[in-house]
Amino acid sequence: MAKSAYALALRYGQAVFEIAAEHQNFNTWRDNLETLVRMVQDRDVLAFLENPRISISKKRQVLEAKLKGVNPMAVNLLYLLAERNGLGMMPYVFADYNRRLDDLRGVAHATVTAAVPLSDAETADIREKLGKMFGKHIELSARLDPSLLGGIVARVGDKVIDGSVSRRLQNLKREINQARL
Repeated sequence: MAKSAYALALRYGQAVFEIAAEHQNFNTWRDNLETLVRMVQDRDVLAFLENPRISISKKRQVLEAKLKGVNPMAVNLLYLLAERNGLGMMPYVFADYNRRLDDLRGVAHATVTAAVPLSDAETADIREKLGKMFGKHIELSARLDPSLLGGIVARVGDKVIDGSVSRRLQNLKREINQARL
């Protein structure tokens, strides 16, 4: 996605979030946006919506049938994006909305990579320490990467905490090489 399209998707995400905040219906909007994302990720639906030979009124008629129960304002967002050839932005609008909702609720997402599987106790300990460090409730997902040799690498947003053995060995190697000079 082009940089300008991504920036536009973020503006849509912000606008939707502000509407949800105004009406205090965050969960409804999240569910509705998720429905719209699933819809535009369906190749048949996307082909239908992007087909210039099909009139907007026909598209609206079909979508209204498929989107019963979805907030009319969310459906209007879909129409707007369809008219502007921006349906590919929908997942980014949804992601931005979720990020803003998480910020409001004090939630941060962390990915922890370890050389070996983490026990439940280790996972809980890491979650607690990251929560204290960032002042947020941490939703944690774990990955395996045996090349780390040991330790962990935690990523929370754009912050990386590298406590891996492989990083320590790289640092030690660099220090030894600098000492030789």
